[in-house]
Amino acid sequence: MNNKIFTFVLLLLWMLLSVNAYSFNSCDGKKQEKTCVQISVSSQAEKGLNDLVVYLEPLDGQALVPATKPIIIGQLGKSFTPYISVSQVNSKVEFANQDDITHHIYSAGSDNKFSFKIRAGQTNSTIQFNQASEVAMGCNIHDWMSGYLLLVNTPYFGKTDSQGQVSFDIDKQGKYKIVVWHPQMQSENNRMIKEVVISTDSAFAITLKNEISEIPRQENDDDFDFLSDYE
Repeated sequence: MNNKIFTFVLLLLWMLLSVNAYSFNSCDGKKQEKTCVQISVSSQAEKGLNDLVVYLEPLDGQALVPATKPIIIGQLGKSFTPYISVSQVNSKVEFANQDDITHHIYSAGSDNKFSFKIRAGQTNSTIQFNQASEVAMGCNIHDWMSGYLLLVNTPYFGKTDSQGQVSFDIDKQGKYKIVVWHPQMQSENNRMIKEVVISTDSAFAITLKNEISEIPRQENDDDFDFLSDYE
């Protein structure tokens, strides 16, 4: 009887630990040949951090397939939406002006330089991003507008949800580098890096060493916007 109780307690503990480790499972269970990798990012106060970029870089020469889904960087309410975008190098990126005014979008201090006007309701997808880099974006008309595009050499990228969680279905197991990035992160190159070996479905937790700085206000301090009709 005692042995049965002991076995039951061990089973219960195992179930609780399993639920805790995989409680944010959002991998596609139908992909039988894939390996599910789940990552949580939190502050020193153990609070899940939202909207941080997380990506996996292979370290064993694993072959990677390019991402095929284009991303859209909008301009709405005289701000970039989203503030942070992430895409694989050479993927399609569309800039969509959802405001009723013209913007003059440009990149600052990046290997992927661009500058173009985009009028109300227009979309621009002519920019070719062929180098991994951080692209800081602004508007020559509305100088308070700022946003970021991170270009990575991997299809395994995403942003954390409201619980600080993100997951990936990867094709090849092996050694990977988990990279967490945010332009306001107070660490070298705005990153935290953790090398891991993935040989089965896995869950990893990353705790930032420092707090993230506040995102700049995306609004005009002046009541009068005399450049709104810029053409």
